[in-house]
Amino acid sequence: MTGTALNLAKEVVLITGGAQGLGEAMALAYARAGAAVVIADINEAGSLALAARIEGNGGRALGLALDVTDPQSVLGCVDAASRKFGYVSVLVNSAMFARYGPIEEVDAATIDRMLAVGLKGVLLMCQRVVPQMRDRKHGVILNISSVVGLAGVGYSSAYAALKGGADAITRGLAVELGHDGIRVNSIAPSAIPTEMSRRTLDEKGWEERRRRTPLGVIGRVEDVANAAVFLASDAAKFITGAVLPVDGGFAMAAMIPGIDIAAVQRSRGNPA
Repeated sequence: MTGTALNLAKEVVLITGGAQGLGEAMALAYARAGAAVVIADINEAGSLALAARIEGNGGRALGLALDVTDPQSVLGCVDAASRKFGYVSVLVNSAMFARYGPIEEVDAATIDRMLAVGLKGVLLMCQRVVPQMRDRKHGVILNISSVVGLAGVGYSSAYAALKGGADAITRGLAVELGHDGIRVNSIAPSAIPTEMSRRTLDEKGWEERRRRTPLGVIGRVEDVANAAVFLASDAAKFITGAVLPVDGGFAMAAMIPGIDIAAVQRSRGNPA
């Protein structure tokens, strides 16, 4: 892979949910690769602060307020990005709203909000950027899904529904838009330490995830960001409709419950 293939200087990347966590890491990675970055988040102050940080380091950035569930907010966001940089060539759907728990305890309002952000929001954003991508015969859409959409994980049924749905959108749009020069892929991370996930998993939970991960480590936000840069680049120009797990093998291992990977590694004389 050449450095030229990963040069994104001609790309304008719009990241929903871009002000923190995985979105923030991807924004910084895209900026380092030379792209103009639009950070769009319901947290407007966070978007503006991250854009200023990127510009302070010599990059090109724009911070915007965005509610992905509101068609007018979506329209205003994409229009503002296009006025600033001319077009949007890469859309990263990273905005999320997640709650976990036994299925009978997830109330209807929470389900509505999760589906509105994780599915309706993805569709609204795609509807708004696809026409200009078609006009330019070039575009990349990345949906940030989850290993929860690939493997059974308890207390996550509602979350699995929206992430599995995002992967279905990926496959459908990849077929629909391929002739227009638009590639559509998903990235499916395992649990990655962020401010949000640290509130969800305690130390014991993180250790359990590590123990059941074949590579024996917990991933970092940079691992997801690196995959996002790759899939937006010419190095991935023949990849579309794919769901790429960035999980150290967790999803595969989770499909075989009861196997203690760390114990197996120790039995073979390998450090866990």
